[in-house]
Parts: sequence; C-alpha cells; structure tokens
Amino acid sequence: MDPKKSADTLNIYESDKRSDVYSIGMLLWRISSKSRPFYAKGYNTNLAVATCISNGEREKIVDGTPVGYSKLYIECWNCEPDERPDMKRVVSTLNQLKSDNEILKKSPDDYQKEEYNATKRIKKALQNKIVNFISFNDLVNPEPLDKGGFGHVTRVTWTKTNNYVVYKKLTNTNAVKYDISDAFIHELQIHLHIDYSDRIIRCLGISQDETTKEYLLVMQYADGGDLRNYLKNNLNLNWTDKKNLACQIAEGLNYLHNENVLHRDLHSKNIVIHENKAKIIDFGISRIQDQKSEAFMRDRGVLAYVEPKRIFNPNFPYTKSSDIYSFGVLMWEISSGRPPFKNNSYSKNEITMLGVSITNGAREKTIPNTPKEYEILYKNCWDQEPDKRPTICKVIEEFANMGFGVNIKNKLIGGEFTGKCIIKSNNSDLQSDMFIKT
Repeated sequence: MDPKKSADTLNIYESDKRSDVYSIGMLLWRISSKSRPFYAKGYNTNLAVATCISNGEREKIVDGTPVGYSKLYIECWNCEPDERPDMKRVVSTLNQLKSDNEILKKSPDDYQKEEYNATKRIKKALQNKIVNFISFNDLVNPEPLDKGGFGHVTRVTWTKTNNYVVYKKLTNTNAVKYDISDAFIHELQIHLHIDYSDRIIRCLGISQDETTKEYLLVMQYADGGDLRNYLKNNLNLNWTDKKNLACQIAEGLNYLHNENVLHRDLHSKNIVIHENKAKIIDFGISRIQDQKSEAFMRDRGVLAYVEPKRIFNPNFPYTKSSDIYSFGVLMWEISSGRPPFKNNSYSKNEITMLGVSITNGAREKTIPNTPKEYEILYKNCWDQEPDKRPTICKVIEEFANMGFGVNIKNKLIGGEFTGKCIIKSNNSDLQSDMFIKT
C-alpha cells in the first residue's frame, strides 16, 4: 500500500497512478528476492507493517542485484509520490536493463557471427550499387586529423578527382567491442537516409583497407575544421555571422529530427565548417552511444552539452528535446567564442562536481551585448525541464523572425498538419561544396 495512504488517518489521500508505481517497486524487489516484503522481520500485524513503511522503512537490496534494477525500485517506492517515476519511464528503464542483459549474454562467437552477417550486408549494398565503392589505392597522401571516442579521421587526396576527402575508421573501443561492422552499417545507413541535406557532412562512399580489411567511410572534407577551433580562430565574428552559424546548425538538426534521427552527441567538435557554412557530423553512432553509460563523465568538454536529466541517470529517455538542450549550449558557445565552463573553477578532476552543478541548474552567464532575442532562445533551449524546451521547428521559426534561414513551410499531408518544418534548400550549395581542391 502507498505509504501516503497508510499514514492517512483522516482518509483524505486518494490513491492514483503514483500509488501503482509504489506497488510496482515492491513487486520488483520481491522478484529480486523471491520473498514477501517484510516477512522476515516478524511483524505480527498488517498495522505494524504499515507503520514501519510510513516511517520510511524499506527492504534491503539483495546481494547481486544489478544497480540499475535496484535504483529503479528504490525510486518507485519513494515516500513522496511526486518523486516517483511514471510508468513510461519504468517500462523504458526495464527495457534498457533487458537489452543490456542480452548484450552481456552474448559470447565472442555470437559477435563473430554478427560481424560475418554485417560484412555480407555491406557486400550486398555494394553489389546492388546502393553505395559507391572507392578504391583504397585511390586515396593517397594520408594525414591524420582527429581521434574521437569511436574512430580515427584521416584526410587524403582522392586521385580520381584530385580533391581532399576524409575517411573514418571505427576503432575497437569498449563501446563498440565485437560490434564494429554493425556500427559501421548503422552510420552508413543514417548517411544514406539524409544524404539530401547540405547541412550534414556528405558520405561519398565506402572503401576498404587492403591490409587490415577494415571498411572505411569516405566523406566530404571541411576546409574550416570543427566549430570549436573555428570560433577560437575567428574571434571577430559579428552578430550576423554568429546568428547565421547557429541557424545553419538548427537547419541541420531540423533535417535529422524530421527523419526521426536523434544526434545524441551534439557539441562543437561534431560541427564542422566548410566554406563558412556549418555542417553536422558524427550522428550515426547514436545507438552505440547508448551503450556508453556514463563515459561522457570523463570529459568536461562533452558533459556540458549533455541532457541534465541523463548526467547521473543514463536510463533517462533521450528525446529530441535532449538534442535541443545541446543546441542551446552551442548557441551560447557561438555567442562567447569559447567552450562552456572553460573558465570555470572546476578542474578536469572535478567533473562530477560540474555534473552536479548542471543538474541543479547551473548555466553559463550571458555574454555582454548578446541580442535579447538570441539570449531568450538559447535559454529556452537549455531549460532544465525537457517538456519546456522548444521544438526544432519553433527554433527555426525564431531564427526566421530574426531574419535568418530559408523559407519554412508546414508540411500538409491529406490536409493535416504533420508537425514538421520543411526547409527549401539551395541545391547549388550542395553541388559546390562537395570537394576542396588540393
């Protein structure tokens, strides 16, 4: 019984959905223990049990219970109904725990079979000409550019066109162990799915290292580097330039959200600049990132962009509003020219403290002379509560009100509003910025 109900001597408290969640918490504990709650404590009457529960007493966690599972039922049986999760989150957390358990049950042999199947899928895509194959011998003069959490990026000259391109090789980290080929296919599928957008870095095809037999994603090269370094090297950007950059990122995010693609890792190292235009990269590893748990806590530079609700609870659902939060932080970074919390007193060894501060509502201060409409927009985007953040469609609309962006129209299907923003793009941009001359 809900503790609030058992403590209500005046019979005023009405049981509701939150009371059911309390009961679910008790059931979860019983499943883990295979025992009736409080049976071993020897209480003689139901009244005695109700009294101890009302006073906050709960059963102890059974040894060997997964942390995520015990944390869930502890949240469910919280004394305060408003502090309990809703059933949607309970189900989501249980599904995530089930998925994690299935991953743990897989043997190396299972992963080898999956990699074999993934390789077959790649070969089939090449045979059916779904994707272009670029000979590794045609990619010369390699120059390593960057190493991220999931792969190495190398700039090369494509001899067929004598232009710079880059190839990306996924690395065998703990996040993608035994699953590199599947991760490769996932990222390739996302690229092919949204290849029409000039706000997303373009995938030109795939190649294969002839020595290691590893598959490589061959992509468009961006001449301006990533956004973080671009801002560092261009401190004199005016507000027209800054608003334009932010709007271009919003347009790219709009394309992703219209296709129901969540970026999940939006920060200034995953935005590149090509011919002074912003483009989004590294959005195809989102599913792998879900398996990273709290790996983002190692890097303050990434933590600052993370959905606050997920900082200490990786099982909190990631939605489009989580991308919007990251975008709000990017807007601030564009306004300031520096990464968030860079000048903060937190050291790299105090990342957890920064996480606590962000979770409690800490944000960067407004840069002097920031246009009011710009400030209001990014603060709305980084609101602590996901439901209070604007949709990407609303963000695009606000930039249009500032005089930026391209024509926006609400897409109608069968006379009904679909809730999507459709952007009319200039295809000449797409054609002109595919390559850089060497």
